[in-house]
Amino acid sequence: MRRPMGTIVRARAELQGQRLKVIASVRMDAGEVVEAQMPDREVSAILPRSILLGGTTTAPVSLLDTVRPIIERMSEGRRARLWLYKERWFLSFQPWRGVRFVDDVPPPVMDRALDAARDDATAPAG
Repeated sequence: MRRPMGTIVRARAELQGQRLKVIASVRMDAGEVVEAQMPDREVSAILPRSILLGGTTTAPVSLLDTVRPIIERMSEGRRARLWLYKERWFLSFQPWRGVRFVDDVPPPVMDRALDAARDDATAPAG
């Protein structure tokens, strides 16, 4: 069974105990909005801990003022895959493994626009 897909409409950072958790509102393709937790590996992909904290394992609560906008901007609007585990929703971003690189080809719309521009430039003055 394929995991359901959705779009993150809101992401927020919160402290649970003293640990950072990211909770997202995700609009599933079927239209339903669910709350899903972002696993640590996904949080690590958008928040570079080594840059924000160096090697320390403690962070001032004021760092949340920096982290919150990063989480919002790097999450909201992104597509995510969802799964249910122990009656809680979780999400993951789409992996790169499905991406195939191909030779650069201009999109068809661009071809038509260029052809029209060439026709206008080479048309005899009327």
